[in-house]
Amino acid sequence: MSDYTTDGKGQNTMGKKLQPKLRFRGFTDAWEQRKGAEVICVRRDNIANPPKDIVDVELENLIEGGGLQGDLSLRTASTSVFHEHDTLFGRLRPYLRKFWFANTSGVKSGEIWSLYSSALKPEFLYALTQSAQFLNQALQTAGTKMPRAEWKTIAEAYFAVPQAEEQEKIGILFQKLEQLIDAEKRKLDLLQKKKRALLRQIFEQKLRFAGYNNPWERCRLGDITEFADYGIAASAIPYDGTVRYLRITDIDDETRQVNIYELPSPDMKHRSRKEDYLRQGDLVFARTGASVGKTYLNRSDRDDIVHAGFLIRFRLKDNICPEFIYQQTLGENYRKFIAITSQRSGQPGINSSEYADWTLYLTSIEEQNQIGGLFGQLDELIAALTQKIDLLMIKKKALLQQMFV
Repeated sequence: MSDYTTDGKGQNTMGKKLQPKLRFRGFTDAWEQRKGAEVICVRRDNIANPPKDIVDVELENLIEGGGLQGDLSLRTASTSVFHEHDTLFGRLRPYLRKFWFANTSGVKSGEIWSLYSSALKPEFLYALTQSAQFLNQALQTAGTKMPRAEWKTIAEAYFAVPQAEEQEKIGILFQKLEQLIDAEKRKLDLLQKKKRALLRQIFEQKLRFAGYNNPWERCRLGDITEFADYGIAASAIPYDGTVRYLRITDIDDETRQVNIYELPSPDMKHRSRKEDYLRQGDLVFARTGASVGKTYLNRSDRDDIVHAGFLIRFRLKDNICPEFIYQQTLGENYRKFIAITSQRSGQPGINSSEYADWTLYLTSIEEQNQIGGLFGQLDELIAALTQKIDLLMIKKKALLQQMFV
């Protein structure tokens, strides 16, 4: 058993006893440095005529951080084989960290490695490929526009590995953690699908709360708005340690999560007006670029958020439920409106008068509140599940750092 550590490039250097920071109770032996070619193999089998029903895994099917998505039915000319319990690793753009522990056999893209080992437990190998010691080697890529991990780099690198019993415990731990993450992702997906179905049924008035049968009235967004205004640039906002700057460029269409940025500099020369700050219930629309059609409802009662210059704020009248209007903007009717209106030469854009002409439907304020409350609660559940998944991913990353050398 060697008493070595590595220099970050996978080369042997003399060092202290090689062991991770966090271990299962009862394990104290040093980990052994093994050359990649000794413990990891890449499968190079091919099948001439894959069966029609065989699983076909392409790069787009691999999920960042582990797992599968999308259609796995045969739809390519892939003939490269993988076996059950192989680790599939996306070698094209390896920084995306795409991998999957195969629970079946099938064919795959040539841009995916199918890894196996006769020296390592399969589950441990899968966890190892997610560790920094493996990814650091995979990131030593060839090519610039389409970087690919090179097998020679992996084969010549050194990896620290424990004895079989500890391998098994580590592998099982990360398998259970990933299964938990997958289960939470499935819950999130089902909840998002349920919300989309309810949006369609409720705003097409096919499904209503008991006791409501009045017809909905057609109106314009501008008819129910006190005022609309454009956002202001960050350079026009003073920074006093509390002001936050709203951008919805990268808002997530499913979770509705949005980044709110702290202003970058304390030496802003201009003062913003109190009217520039968002009030609870303000509805904000993106007006230029790829973000056209994205919306944001300010649910916060804080008054320290200023909307960016490429946004339009609508402040609704007092007898209108903001949540009801916001959720209506997520429906298909609104998406069709955006698709038509945003078609322009050059960069797409929508101005405030065009948004004000958007047609929507109103019911009584009581039913508005019922509908808004329902979708608000669903959004809270979606946000909570998203946060739980994020925390589990952070925990997994921390364990990978602590349990591998």
